[in-house]
Amino acid sequence: MPWVPSLTANSLLRDRRIVWLLVVFAVTTLCLGSIVATVIYTDAHSSISTESHVSHTQDVLLDLSAIAQQLDRIELNTQLYRETEEEDYLRSAQSASVVLNTLVQRLTGLVADSRVETGRAHDLEAATATLTKDLDRPTPSGRSIRSDVVSCRRVQNLMQDEERTLLVTNDTVADRATLFNMARRAGVIVVGAILNLVLFGFLIRDAVRRGRFEERITEANARLRSTVERMGEQAFESRLLIDARDEVALCLDVKQAEEATVRYFAQLLPGTAGSLCIIRHSRNVLESAGSWGVVRGNAAFEGFAPECCCALRSGRARWRRPEQSEVHCTHFAGTPPERYLCLPVIAHGETLGVVTIECRTVEAAALAAARENAIASLGEMAAMAIAGLNLREKLERQSIRDGMTGLFNRSFMEIALERELHRSARQRRELALMMVDIDHFKQFNDTFGHEAGDVVLREVAENLRLGVRGEDIACRFGGEEFVVILPEISTAAALDRAELLRQRVSELALRFHGQPLRQVTISIGVAIYPLNAETSEDLLRWADRAMYTAKHRGRNRVVQADSSILV
Repeated sequence: MPWVPSLTANSLLRDRRIVWLLVVFAVTTLCLGSIVATVIYTDAHSSISTESHVSHTQDVLLDLSAIAQQLDRIELNTQLYRETEEEDYLRSAQSASVVLNTLVQRLTGLVADSRVETGRAHDLEAATATLTKDLDRPTPSGRSIRSDVVSCRRVQNLMQDEERTLLVTNDTVADRATLFNMARRAGVIVVGAILNLVLFGFLIRDAVRRGRFEERITEANARLRSTVERMGEQAFESRLLIDARDEVALCLDVKQAEEATVRYFAQLLPGTAGSLCIIRHSRNVLESAGSWGVVRGNAAFEGFAPECCCALRSGRARWRRPEQSEVHCTHFAGTPPERYLCLPVIAHGETLGVVTIECRTVEAAALAAARENAIASLGEMAAMAIAGLNLREKLERQSIRDGMTGLFNRSFMEIALERELHRSARQRRELALMMVDIDHFKQFNDTFGHEAGDVVLREVAENLRLGVRGEDIACRFGGEEFVVILPEISTAAALDRAELLRQRVSELALRFHGQPLRQVTISIGVAIYPLNAETSEDLLRWADRAMYTAKHRGRNRVVQADSSILV
């Protein structure tokens, strides 16, 4: 399948792309994290710096407010002291001046970063020092104290106005910095989100493509597995058919071929049952030649007519399945199975029989349907083998048997006689040879015609066949003459057997076209091995002379060969 390597290469490229995208995603995320951290750190540092300036200005304003409070306290206590001349008010004013000096010194330290404010703070220190000195006098002057307080207030008001202006400026700068920092953070977040979304989109796209690609891989693997399974199934079927062909080719007779066919059907269709039915001698009855599995309800063992099988009527293979073909074959003795296949066995246009395959389960039916081509091939192979063996048997019969009488012909007689003589010589046993001739056979032909003569020949031959032992060999020698070979028999038994044959033939009552024929008789000459001769030619000659002697003596008799019949 040429597309599999392409899919593999694409898979490698996509895997590398995903790895690179993950690396880029990780680096981008790290960079964005670093940028965000830097921005946050810068914003925090800027906010801290701005807040420190605002806090410093607020501290300065608080000190200035406290200085103003102390100046108010000094001014109030000084005024009360002038009006009441109570020392407690003077002491309160003096203690307030001490606090005022402390606040002014701290204020000087707070504004040390500004040269203008530092100068004003020094002026405020000088004014407060003068105020303290005037308060420490034994008799403080109200005018000088008011003048000192006014000087302090003037410097304090200047510094307070300056700090308030600075506070407003710092607040504006802080607000702008806050907005800028928020905008910068939002920009970084938006850009990072966009980059992450883009990279995530690429990852999703590749994941979707990978999913589709994996689906294609799965489908390709499924098709590949199906192809491998199909090829394995085809290999199994091919191997089985080859084995069946080789084994059938080794069969010597039709029975062996039928048994081999049944055996390979059982191997091809496990889980099924079936039988091979062959049309025997009669053309209107089929009989079972073999079966596999447990065949239920099949009447093939008792025989059935060809018209009982739908496949034989149609001349092709036929399935019977529920809800598909409800017509049953009638060659089942009991309830027919729900699923079965009938396959005619046909060779050279001649129907030899049928194979019936019973499927007990749906799986077995599916297996049979999948292997239907192999079933047809095995059926054709079996048909050709059986037809070939039938033909060979027919030719063999024609080569060794007489077509008119069915007895062995003269050629086979000569071969059989030589074989039996050699065996009798090895075993030192006697062998008898009968030469049989129908009396007045020419008169039958002249009087009743050749058809009547053929009837006489067949009836005499049938009586010879039935009147001898199983190991005896009855042959047609030629014309109306017959030869019977009787191995391993004594002279007396041979003569008794010959007399029995003569008597059977003489008792025949033959009719031809409804008219009775005259009595049929035979003359028999008997020669014995090794008494009369030791070779086949001599033995035939002695038997022939004995037969002619029987004819000369009046026919319808048995004569044993001896020296008295020599001419």
